[in-house]
Amino acid sequence: MITLQNVRKDYLVDKKSITALKKIDLTIERGEIFGIIGHSGAGKSTLIRCINLLEQPTSGSVIVDGKDLTQLSQGDLQRARHEIGMIFQHFNLLASATIYENIAFPLRLAKRPAAAIDRKVRELLDLVGLTDHATKYPSQLSGGQKQRVGIARALANDPKVLLCDEATSALDPMTTQSILKLLADINKTLGLTIVLITHEMHVIREICDRVGVIDEGEIVEVGPVAEVFLKPQQKITQEFVEQVSDFDFPEELLAQYLRMPEAERARHQVVQVSFLGDTTFQPVMFQVLQEHPVQFNILHGTISRIKDTPFGRLVLEITGDPGAAQKAVQNLQERGLQVEVLL
Repeated sequence: MITLQNVRKDYLVDKKSITALKKIDLTIERGEIFGIIGHSGAGKSTLIRCINLLEQPTSGSVIVDGKDLTQLSQGDLQRARHEIGMIFQHFNLLASATIYENIAFPLRLAKRPAAAIDRKVRELLDLVGLTDHATKYPSQLSGGQKQRVGIARALANDPKVLLCDEATSALDPMTTQSILKLLADINKTLGLTIVLITHEMHVIREICDRVGVIDEGEIVEVGPVAEVFLKPQQKITQEFVEQVSDFDFPEELLAQYLRMPEAERARHQVVQVSFLGDTTFQPVMFQVLQEHPVQFNILHGTISRIKDTPFGRLVLEITGDPGAAQKAVQNLQERGLQVEVLL
């Protein structure tokens, strides 16, 4: 659906060239919710604005639904942008216009018939849950309601792509959840491709299918969100994952084992087991115990979700003959679990 090929963006600041994006190669599939996460100044806002050419890349290609936007005339680019909606961190609503008129604004620019505009606006008000607020002004709405207006306005021209530029950063946690749920529902209902940028990993975990991590103008890691959470490859990705980790293993438990006499400790192994998807609710531990003469003691554990996928982590003490413990670990790995030996 969206392909960026060798995209680079340079700015001229005080007669010096500053590179914001370096050789970005990225593919976003039709119908997915793709997150781009990075720290402030990493280049994520520049990247998302290059997708609809609000920022003109210095070099490279931006292909959306089969069209290379960098090669289009101004008129063709304007028409192509009708298929790319965008919502912003600070809403960008018309303060002197009613909610109805804010949503109708892009339709009036497109010179749609009055009856079609009215029908579409009322449909969108219903979609975002603001039917009773049509005659109000932005100053009369909460932050979450303003963002719902922004979403409705972005959907007015029936886009194929929705770009979200830090869409929840100005909102409180509860309102953020409601907006993320709305975006997820829109993605499912309309089959819309959504690209969102954020510096908050919980947003990625909540609704994204895949994620790209950007650092100093480069995409350093891309993958399904569940895989990135369980197996982050880059240090910056590990830092983001740790921001939202609800797995805080008490270090004093490991210290207890380190104080054991060496001969006794040889019969105790401490491992961290990570599991994902259907495996989360299968009796894997029981099955392994049936096959190996060892004992499991659960020291710590959590079960959570990544979008619609359950995942969890357990810290286990495996007690028994070291050879049997090794085979038990191998059996867990053969069943698709990730096992890390802690001690």
